[in-house]
Amino acid sequence: MDPRLEPERFWARLRSALEQVDDRAKSPPPDARVGAVLVLLEDSEAGPVVVLTRRRPDLGSHPGQISFAGGRLDPDETIEQAALREADEEIGLDADSVEVVGVGPRFYIPPSRFWVVPVLARWRAPHELNPNPWEVDAILRVPLAQLLDRSTWRTVTLSDQRARTWAWQLDDDLLWGATAIVMALLLEAAVEDWSGGTRPEDLDDERVVRPWEHAPTWQRKARLDGVPEVDSAGMTHVTAEQMREVDRHLAAVGVPLASLAEHAGRGLAEATRGLLGRVDGRLVTVLAGSGGNGAGGLVAARLLAGYGASVVVRLTGEPVLADQVEALRLAGIDVADFDRPANAGDAVVDAMLGYGAEPGLRDLVADAVGWLQRHDVRVVSNDLPSGMLADGLHGLCVTADITVTVAAPKVGFRDPITHPFLGDLYLADIGVPRGVWEQLGLEPVEVFHHGPLVRLVRDQRGGDAGTPEQGTYG
Repeated sequence: MDPRLEPERFWARLRSALEQVDDRAKSPPPDARVGAVLVLLEDSEAGPVVVLTRRRPDLGSHPGQISFAGGRLDPDETIEQAALREADEEIGLDADSVEVVGVGPRFYIPPSRFWVVPVLARWRAPHELNPNPWEVDAILRVPLAQLLDRSTWRTVTLSDQRARTWAWQLDDDLLWGATAIVMALLLEAAVEDWSGGTRPEDLDDERVVRPWEHAPTWQRKARLDGVPEVDSAGMTHVTAEQMREVDRHLAAVGVPLASLAEHAGRGLAEATRGLLGRVDGRLVTVLAGSGGNGAGGLVAARLLAGYGASVVVRLTGEPVLADQVEALRLAGIDVADFDRPANAGDAVVDAMLGYGAEPGLRDLVADAVGWLQRHDVRVVSNDLPSGMLADGLHGLCVTADITVTVAAPKVGFRDPITHPFLGDLYLADIGVPRGVWEQLGLEPVEVFHHGPLVRLVRDQRGGDAGTPEQGTYG
């Protein structure tokens, strides 16, 4: 046995590390989607063995991935109670057979918008486990010694290309994502110098893996009823520069930004109303930025108020069309700079950043995205989720239930790693004439025969495992 894995040494280091975790670091936001996972460790002659599951490939959340037993908290349930209950439901674990050692720091899973807290437990009285066939494909027992073997080490490059996370090749299974993040934290806490100073970024290119490209997927359910569907596979997809050219051509023929914002905002408002079922008496928060994207969000705010919603607008930048703010105030809408409101409401309209943004979240936008992660609320994004660019994912961005893109889908939408963040994708008509597309050398986007909003159906299916952004600590 590796001396670092001897029970007395291992458990002493782990207990000490868990005692040093600040209460705030292990307490999830009170209004967030919260789950708990059980990191179950069994002593063996070769050192601790961790109990994992392989999720069924047809599940709607993280299908086919290696994971810990766990799930969402029930009302009035503690983190520890939830972890043990879920382990009972998923693998038949007797709660009386384990000793809860402590709670680790919370982490956030962007695609599914969950805050998850790991509960560390020592399996004092191992017994036969029974996998729940509705959730679990197999139960795995992985020796920590296997994770110390350098031949199993792999690395996953995140979407901003500047950071990597750990992964491990376990025979035919790949341990990656949020489970691997927790596993790396466990090794760091309990096994002295477990990696010998090696970082994920230090592994050579042969050890870089892209597991989301092969992750099981599922057909995304339509969030809006009665909207016609269009196959987007052969449709024109535009770059940021091409969208700028569309805007310039439209302005030159008397279609100004204000007109485009009205069309985009109406699509947003209709999508929000469809997502909620009705909006009268419902609270909708609109996050609006300084550009054309924000202008569309302010139109949506005005229309939603007219539909009977209670609307709050929080600005992350100076509105490009200053008169819009006066119109909102005449409608009785509360408009102010973003201030982390206590209540997110029933839905949030994300209209902060558009296709022309620079990579990376900054200032009030970064603050607003962090705030949004802490609320279990439905999100409708204007054109593309704030933080995503026209060419794809470049780090942290909003996770939307619905994205209402305008004029044409963006080239980055072809990449499956964007789909978990786009959610259900719709295209809104902003009145681009056929001749504008032709002047740009593009196939005209003519799909609005049945109405100003269509649902885009892609070749790739949905799935929240289809992205490298599987977990971040916050």
